[in-house]
Amino acid sequence: MKSRPKMKRLVVRHHNPVRVALLFIAVVTSAVLAGWGILEYARARSGFDFDSLREEAQLLSDKNEELLSTIDDLRGQQAVLERSQQIEREAYKQLEGTVAGLQEEISELKSELAFYRSIVAPVESSGGLRVQTFEVSGNGLDRGYRYKLVLTQVLKNDRVVRGRAEVAIEGSQNGRMAVLDLAQLDPSKNGFEFKFKYFQNFEGDFQLPAGFSPHRVTVKVGPRDGGNAVEKIFNWPA
Repeated sequence: MKSRPKMKRLVVRHHNPVRVALLFIAVVTSAVLAGWGILEYARARSGFDFDSLREEAQLLSDKNEELLSTIDDLRGQQAVLERSQQIEREAYKQLEGTVAGLQEEISELKSELAFYRSIVAPVESSGGLRVQTFEVSGNGLDRGYRYKLVLTQVLKNDRVVRGRAEVAIEGSQNGRMAVLDLAQLDPSKNGFEFKFKYFQNFEGDFQLPAGFSPHRVTVKVGPRDGGNAVEKIFNWPA
C-alpha cells in the first residue's frame, strides 16, 4: 500500500504598512535619543559647555569690533597730528624766511643810516668832498668783478660840486709793478665825471687781464671849482 505524499502548509500573513512605518519611526527616534544622550553624557564628562563657548565667542567678537573701532579712531588722530606737524613745519620755515628777510632788511637799513649819518654828522670835522666807499666783488665771470664807488659831500656845504674821479688799480703784471685805469676797464662809464649836492654812486663791471694780480685801489677826486683834491686808498679784498 503506497503512502500519500505530505502536503505543505500554506501560511497566510497579513501585511500592515502603517505598523511598519510606526515601527521604523520608533526605531529612528530611539536611535536619535540614544545618540543625544550619549553626546550629553560625553559633554558632561568632559566639562564641555557649548552655551558658554557661544557666549565667550560672542564676547570675543564684540571685543574685536571695539578694538577695530579704537584702531580707526587712533589712525584718524594720527592723521590729524601728522597734518598739524606738517603745517607747523611749513609755518616755521615761512617764519624763518621772514625773520631772515627782516634781518637782512635791518642790516641794509643800518648801512643806509650809517651812510646818511656820515653826511649829516660826519666824524671828521672838516667838510667838503669825500670818497665815502669803494667796494669790489666777484661777478661770476672769469677774472670779472663788480665795483661800487660812492662820493659824498657833507650837508653844511650846500652847493653843487662838479669834477672828475680817477680810479687806479695797482698790482703786478708778470712780476712787475703795473697800474690799470678803471675807466679804461669799464668804458661804458666814459670816465667818472660827477655832479651832485650830497652824494653820487658809480657802479659797473670790469675784467682784469690775464697775469695781473691786484693789490690795492687808489681813488683820486678833483673838483673843478679849484677846491682841494681828495685821495683815498683801499686794499684789494682777499
